[in-house]
Amino acid sequence: MFNFFKKNKKIDVVENATFDIELIAYALAYEVAIADGDIDDDELKRIKSGLLRISDKLSQSSDELFEIIEEHNRNSVSFYEFVEDINNNFTKEQKLALIKLLYETAYADNILEVNEERLIRRIAELIKIKSSLVLKVKEEVRSS
Repeated sequence: MFNFFKKNKKIDVVENATFDIELIAYALAYEVAIADGDIDDDELKRIKSGLLRISDKLSQSSDELFEIIEEHNRNSVSFYEFVEDINNNFTKEQKLALIKLLYETAYADNILEVNEERLIRRIAELIKIKSSLVLKVKEEVRSS
């Protein structure tokens, strides 16, 4: 897990959980964006704009947050360490919002690659979201 989460104790515990959730979500969105072997400019813009939105709350610049995500990706063998955090700390609604963000990132370039779809489905399975709900979110994102 990101060490950043452990040392950021200035923020109220409830707010901190929300921010952790948002940063984890963007870290997973980055995983989806690179799943096809190449990160598209539109996918990158989507992630960076989200990081910009949460950067002030986390007292880090969006560039620093992106560097944290990239560093974690380079040094981590998988995203599975996030799964426990998600299952322990996310509500069902937050999990669905995460799946929506992942699909929005994957569709940012107007193409849902097979590897992106597989990764999103795998994440959904690991965080215990039913396939029917995943399909509903996917259709919602695709039609918007």
